[in-house]
Amino acid sequence: MAADRSERLTWVAMGDSITFGQHIDPDLRWTTLVERRLADCFDGMVEVHNRGVSGETTRMGLERFPQDVQELEPDLVTLQFGLNDCNCWETDRGLPRVSERAFQANLAEMIARIQRFGARRVILSTNHPTVRFTPLPSGEEYESANARYSELAREVAVEADVELCDIRRAFGGFSTEELAALLLPYPDQLHLSPAGNEVYADAIWPFVKQAAADLLEEGATVGGRSP
Repeated sequence: MAADRSERLTWVAMGDSITFGQHIDPDLRWTTLVERRLADCFDGMVEVHNRGVSGETTRMGLERFPQDVQELEPDLVTLQFGLNDCNCWETDRGLPRVSERAFQANLAEMIARIQRFGARRVILSTNHPTVRFTPLPSGEEYESANARYSELAREVAVEADVELCDIRRAFGGFSTEELAALLLPYPDQLHLSPAGNEVYADAIWPFVKQAAADLLEEGATVGGRSP
C-alpha cells in the first residue's frame, strides 16, 4: 500500500535536457529508472518530480525556480546544468551563453534557495563527456568547454558544501567509440541514448538512494517546513 503523502519525502530533479530526457521514451530516462529503484527500495515513500527543461541554462533555470522547486519545498534536490551554459553562438560573437563566473554564481544561488526552502540534501552533478569536437564560434571545441564547466561545478560543490555526483568521471572509462554508443547519433552526439541513460542512472543511484534512506530515517515531512 502506498504511503500517505504526509509520510513521504519529495525529490526534485532540476536541470536541462539531460534531466528531462530529450528524444528518449519517458520510461527509459535516467530519472524514471531511478524512480523505479526508489519505489522498489522504499515502497512508495519518495515522490519524484522531473523539472528538467531542454535547452536551458542556469540563468533560465533560476527564472523558473520559484514555481518548479521552491513551491514544492523538496527534501532532496539533484542539480544538473552546464551543457547549454558552456555553449556559444555566432549571435554572441563567441561568448558563452553564460559566463564561467555567472554559471558558478547561478548554481550557488540555486543551492542557497533550495536550502532556504527546506531541502536537507542537495546533489550537484557534473556533465557527461560528449563526442562534439567541432570548434565553437569562440574557436574552442565544444567538449573542451563542457569539461571546463564540469570543473566549475566541482568547485561550487566544495564551496557550498554539498554532495557531488561526478557524472563526467563515471563516463570517463569509455573509449570514444563506446561513448558514442551512449549518445544519440550524429548530428546530435550530445544527448544520452537509452544505454547512456542507464549508465547515468547507475552513477547517480547510490547518491539518491543514500540520501533517501538518510532522510526517511530522520523522518521526512512534506510541506509546511519553515526556512
